[in-house]
Amino acid sequence: MNQNPTTPEAKITIEDMPAKDERREPATLVDAIFDIGLTWATHGLKVAKGALEASGKTLDTTAKTLDRLADELSKKDGHQAK
Repeated sequence: MNQNPTTPEAKITIEDMPAKDERREPATLVDAIFDIGLTWATHGLKVAKGALEASGKTLDTTAKTLDRLADELSKKDGHQAK
């Protein structure tokens, strides 16, 4: 007797998913759960995009501040920073 039964793998691609205006009411509980998972995945990706954009802006601002600080220190010391 096999102690580790396998579950068939569901395979779906982005092309298989209906467009927003083609979506219908879920026919089964599995469809409803899949739709909820898809919605959360989409939301998570959008939140992650926003977080990365905000981090990028913060890093850019920090880099510019450090560059200005290096310039000011080099002017006081009489050297030119590279």
